[in-house]
Amino acid sequence: MKSPVVKTFLAGIAFGMGITALSLYAQKPGCFVASLDTIAEMGRARRAKEEKNKFLRKRLKAMGFSDKEINENL
Repeated sequence: MKSPVVKTFLAGIAFGMGITALSLYAQKPGCFVASLDTIAEMGRARRAKEEKNKFLRKRLKAMGFSDKEINENL
């Protein structure tokens, strides 16, 4: 495995363990689940926007716009 992959993997494990510990400590896992759902929803919205921009970029490129013009408008 490459170093960035290992770092990301270990960061994910540490984050998960931290959230679990906080949930058990607070005895209110619903609060943490709600915040994690919010974070997940933000990620989904960001990915949807990226996909939309990717689609629009392809369409504008096919219509003959330059990369500079596309970057100014997106």
